[in-house]
Amino acid sequence: MKRILGLMATTAVTGVLIAGASPAHALVVSPNPGDSALTSALISNGAGFSSYGASYTLGNSAQIGTYTGFTSPPRTIGNGVVMSTGNAADVVGPYRNDVGNGEVSTALGGGSTPEINSYAPGHVTNWASSQDAAVLTVNFTLSSPSAIAFNFMFGSVEFPVFTSSYTDAFFAFLDGNQITFDASGNAVQVGSSFASLLNTDDTNTIFTGVGANPGNDAHGLLGLLTTTSATLTAGAHTLQFEIADTNDQALDSAIFLNDLHTTTGGSGPVTGGGGGTIVPEPASMALLGVGLVALGVTRRRGAKRSA
Repeated sequence: MKRILGLMATTAVTGVLIAGASPAHALVVSPNPGDSALTSALISNGAGFSSYGASYTLGNSAQIGTYTGFTSPPRTIGNGVVMSTGNAADVVGPYRNDVGNGEVSTALGGGSTPEINSYAPGHVTNWASSQDAAVLTVNFTLSSPSAIAFNFMFGSVEFPVFTSSYTDAFFAFLDGNQITFDASGNAVQVGSSFASLLNTDDTNTIFTGVGANPGNDAHGLLGLLTTTSATLTAGAHTLQFEIADTNDQALDSAIFLNDLHTTTGGSGPVTGGGGGTIVPEPASMALLGVGLVALGVTRRRGAKRSA
């Protein structure tokens, strides 16, 4: 089933504040900053790593960026890296009336990854294919056994309509094993993840309920989560952060990542479908019932239609 966009929006923003954003709490995205800047933004303290480096290994250059200023309450996360299934610069909020009810959507022509194709069946609702994948690869070496941890927020304009047909998703593959999950222990995705841990009150990003018709136009953002791996052996390891559209290239989703670091303890396992723990942001634990929309639903306001 293919959706046809009634609106294609691409907005070039490089370190520029979107009109309407509060100067005191303004999210700024710097697209495609280079691997050195990505490494510095993601790993603020290299303690515990004997070597490390992040590199953007798959996707259009517009899909990756660093961000600062995600500081407007009630949703905050420290400076870090943003990856999108569309243009990373388009995540800047608040609500985007200039692109039609906030429905930012950019098809960049990219495909999927072997890791997603192997893991997604049975783990992502109604998954048939992934497109416009973006991959940030971190190679690191541990001098002694240790766990790793990182923070993230996941948002999507697929919500609230396309929550079961087009379940855009975020993955973290550690040495080939998927280790990051939502509050219910499922892969992080539109739909089931938002059903258990949803916010529509963010004003930093486009993933907000602050629009012309709040509640009808509201998009979704997961509150701050932390993933902690099991304890890893000393030596070389690879972590791949991956985000992708599901079943088509329409309507953008994004992941905000920061503070990748080593830590003691950790829980697991990191194989066989387990792996890691998540720690919800206390303020985001409102459990909201979300009605999942069946396949074939017609996109509201004509932005997406079944064909």
